[in-house]
Amino acid sequence: MSFLRSRVEEAARIVREGGVIIYPTDTVYGIGCNPFDEAAVQRVVNLKRRERKPHPVLAASLEDLGRVCHLSEKELYLGYILWPGPVTIVAEKRDDVPEIVTFGEPTVGVRIPADLTVLEIMRLSGTPLLGTSANISGMPPAASPDAIPDELKRGVDMVVDTGATRYGRPSTVIRLRGGDIEVVREGAVSLQELKARLSSTPYKILE
Repeated sequence: MSFLRSRVEEAARIVREGGVIIYPTDTVYGIGCNPFDEAAVQRVVNLKRRERKPHPVLAASLEDLGRVCHLSEKELYLGYILWPGPVTIVAEKRDDVPEIVTFGEPTVGVRIPADLTVLEIMRLSGTPLLGTSANISGMPPAASPDAIPDELKRGVDMVVDTGATRYGRPSTVIRLRGGDIEVVREGAVSLQELKARLSSTPYKILE
């Protein structure tokens, strides 16, 4: 068994047992846990010193995303085009998603990342992951392990280190407004690239 494989299996065990980990994605490093474990989510909130801001959620498959949100046919269509990848779609959350994840918002940002390590952690743990960035709230996100604050590293149960991330920027966030797409945050996928990838679809990107 490789060292990384053993770390991935240990990280999945920690998540299953209610722990908190720092993990790589294709965009930036994340700090997370089982999003349905309110005590674990509260640990993340405390570590990040995060105010009442909603957390995104990552999943390994569309089936797992279905545990977190209601994806409309249009959102599913976008997901087939954009996932796995660095685009977050804001969708209607399911009622059993804890209030501390979305802080009362009726929606939740979701995506399937293009990173084999975090996908395998989620697959082995059997749960989606809270997908917030591994930084103190208000500070820049970490695209490499060296950029993660020491107090976060000390406060979690494990850091899974695979070096610098692929994109080095947070995900691009979109939401559907009727039949159009609103870009909530431009990130790893630029507006121009998003237009190119969706050029064959019926959706218009609002500017």
